[in-house]
Amino acid sequence: MVQSLIISPLVGFAIAFVLMLALLWICRKSNPSRLTRTFRHLQIASAGFMAVSHGSNDAQKTMGIIAMSLAVYSGGSHAVEHFEVPVWVMAVCAIAMGAGTMAGGVRIIKTMGTKIIDLKPIHGFAAETSAAVTILAASHLGLPVSTTHVISGAIMGVGSSQRVSAVRWGVTARIAWAWVLTIPVSAVISWSCYHPIGLALGY
Repeated sequence: MVQSLIISPLVGFAIAFVLMLALLWICRKSNPSRLTRTFRHLQIASAGFMAVSHGSNDAQKTMGIIAMSLAVYSGGSHAVEHFEVPVWVMAVCAIAMGAGTMAGGVRIIKTMGTKIIDLKPIHGFAAETSAAVTILAASHLGLPVSTTHVISGAIMGVGSSQRVSAVRWGVTARIAWAWVLTIPVSAVISWSCYHPIGLALGY
């Protein structure tokens, strides 16, 4: 499972790299302004595709953890084998993801869209499509991935297809460090919250 979190950004990178090269070759004789208008419209579809893939994986992980916890609490191992995700859990997860996107999405969008490379509509279309394909494939295989990791890898792939220097690698290095630190920091915070509660309840 952990391997999929590490490999998925590389897969997104590779698909985006190849797709961007293909698009540049196909559109090599097109009028730049017309090309921008066309891909601005196509990017609406690719953004929707990306949103669907995001829900198919990130949301499923959250709902699965909550539903599993409810099953263990209510009925033990037998309930775990036959549990279903309640509708209210789906609704709460959807609201939480939407609220999180509203709260911190602007900063993430600015980083993804301007600080790694300067994305144009054709680049955004290629990155979103590549990331969505990667995430949906992982969801189909039952593998957990991070949407943010995959789209970051895809954006790097799009930039590298033009030239390696087009990607601001200093920014990507900081993002990579954040990825590395997220899991251990989350584990420490989780333990710090659970330990005193467990002691108080006698667990």
